[in-house]
Parts: sequence; C-alpha cells; structure tokens
Amino acid sequence: MGALRLGLIPRGGDRDEREREFVAALSEALGTEVDVHRAADYRVVLTGLEQRLVDFAWLPPLVAARAVRRRLADPVAVAVRYGGTAYSTVLVTRPASAIYSPADLHGARVAWVDRESASGYVVLRTALTRAGVKLTDAFSDELFVRSHAAVARAVVGGQVDVGATCAHTEQGVMRFARTPYPGDEGLSGAELRVVFEAGPIPSDIFAVRHDVRSQVQAAVEAGLLHALPGRLHAAACALMHADGFAVPTQEHQRMLEALIDV
Repeated sequence: MGALRLGLIPRGGDRDEREREFVAALSEALGTEVDVHRAADYRVVLTGLEQRLVDFAWLPPLVAARAVRRRLADPVAVAVRYGGTAYSTVLVTRPASAIYSPADLHGARVAWVDRESASGYVVLRTALTRAGVKLTDAFSDELFVRSHAAVARAVVGGQVDVGATCAHTEQGVMRFARTPYPGDEGLSGAELRVVFEAGPIPSDIFAVRHDVRSQVQAAVEAGLLHALPGRLHAAACALMHADGFAVPTQEHQRMLEALIDV
C-alpha cells in the first residue's frame, strides 16, 4: 500500500504536536506512510478530495455536506463534544439591547465569522430569510471577524448590535461562542441574549474518500469509533478537540443534506 494523504488546513505547521501524533498513530494503524495535504482553507481540502490528492480529511459541517452530496467522501465518524454530535446557530445581542426578535432588525450592525462558517454565517442567514427577514433591510453594516470568540467580543463590546455564533446546551445551560479548545467555556445568558436560533448542525466529520480501499476505511473506523488501537483514538480526540466519536446516522445525513439547501 502506498502513502496515503490526510487533508487538513494549516494548524501550526510542524510544531503542532497533536497533528504529528495523529499522523504517526494513523500510519501505525494502517501499516503505511501518511502524508499531510496542507491547504489554505477547507475549500481547498474539498478540491483535494475531488482531484484524488486527499484520501481522508477532517471536515467542518458545510464542507462535509458538499463532499457527501458530490459523492467525494463517506462520513466515517462524527465528533462528540459536550455530550452531543450537533449544535445550534444563534443570533445574539447584549441583554439590555432593544432587539428581541428578527422583526426588530432594522439597519443593525452584525458580526459574522466568515462566509464558509455554517453556524457563523450560512445557516443563520438562510433561516432568517426563510422567516421572512429581508437581510438588506435588517443589516446596515456587516463585519467578518474570523472566529466565534471575536463575534462574542464584538457584541459584548458594543462594536456591533448582533452577532452570529454557535450554541451548545449542557445540563440546561446554553453556552455561546464556545469552542472545543481547552479552557474555552464560551459565554452564558448573563453576557448575551438569543434573538434567533436555527439548526441543528452536525459536529465536524472525519471522512474517507469514497474510492479509497475498504480496509483503509475499516481501520479508520476501528480506531476512531472503537479505540482499536487506543493510540489512534486518543490522537484523533486530541487533534479534533473531541470527547469521542460516534457513527454517523441517518439523522446526521439529513442535517448535512439540509446544509446543502441553504
């Protein structure tokens, strides 16, 4: 078996110990060399799958949806974070704001993550449109701030009136702009208030190109889903900042298909 290629966006280069450990564990489990296909962004990873330059990849939901729809890759595992495999997108504002519903959006300043973010742009805009909101009237100034944390800071700091970010609910408490990175607990209802909510959105997907050898997919499934070997499972959790992995279900498939329609 020749070398296989893992599609990732840049994550710190050769100094990223989590990436190095995952590549080493994956190589060991597959019994072959694994190279990293570095891309400027996830769209380039998608192109890599299409051009057969990438054999498997870590994909965020919107790109995973495109890969599945175009039959470029098969979902092997979905990341489990905060006890679940899905989350919501919310439009948030400050607690004292006069904006309580989409009907109150008239020339508001809004912060988005980026145009390829499912929860920080795409899904929320589509849901607002379907709810009858005319986006050109609702928003007068749109900022793209590159991260969920930056969206939250822009809203809390008064730089914008509303912002789009992710939301997770755990033990009855909703957390906004919370990422899976260690130490990032996001914000709660004391700092931000929900104006509009949409979803659900599936967690990140680990996918294998559809025509890759079946034994490769089987080995990846064993490692991520069943911790066989444990080294690969631990390395995958560390790399994707996941608590574990679950088998993609028909419900995940429906969530991915819904993203394509946005």
